[in-house]
Amino acid sequence: VGMVDYEREAYPTKKRLFQKLFASFEGRPETTIVEVGMGSFPNALFFKQQRGFDIIGVDPNDRMEGYARDSASRAGLLLNNDNNFRVVHGVSEALPLADKSVDAVVCTLTLCSVVDPAISVAEIKRVLKPGGKFLFWEHVLSETDPNLAQQQILLTPNQIKRADGCHLDRQTGNVIRSAGFQALDLE
Repeated sequence: VGMVDYEREAYPTKKRLFQKLFASFEGRPETTIVEVGMGSFPNALFFKQQRGFDIIGVDPNDRMEGYARDSASRAGLLLNNDNNFRVVHGVSEALPLADKSVDAVVCTLTLCSVVDPAISVAEIKRVLKPGGKFLFWEHVLSETDPNLAQQQILLTPNQIKRADGCHLDRQTGNVIRSAGFQALDLE
């Protein structure tokens, strides 16, 4: 199963999460949304019908910018003068953004591969404006199936090598809980 298959399966749930995020900003003149670990920007399609967003992608791999721009173009984001789109070089542990400067941060399948998830989440919290939103979509160590959890732990060393540092055994929900967000909805 490749990423295209994965995105197809995840689409309905991600669509609902993005719609909820966008609805929370209705009526605001310009909303700044940062996507941490943007990569090829597979989430571009969720922005397709949206207007008035300043979308900033942050990624450590400069080679991904062309792919991200292609995805943004296919979603019509580059043709739409109501939105601003740019990609900047950076890592999640030191986001190149001012304190309390963004309305929302999106982070999908990123915290599994960062060097330090706790510092990354602290940085996300630092750049969010008061009342800002943090939308995250991550795979985590199973809390309900001990056999699956054991497999995740055993497979993680190879996964790190094969999948750009991805850890199958991270407890990302606990890291986010520990960051002290005002409200948290873990599905």
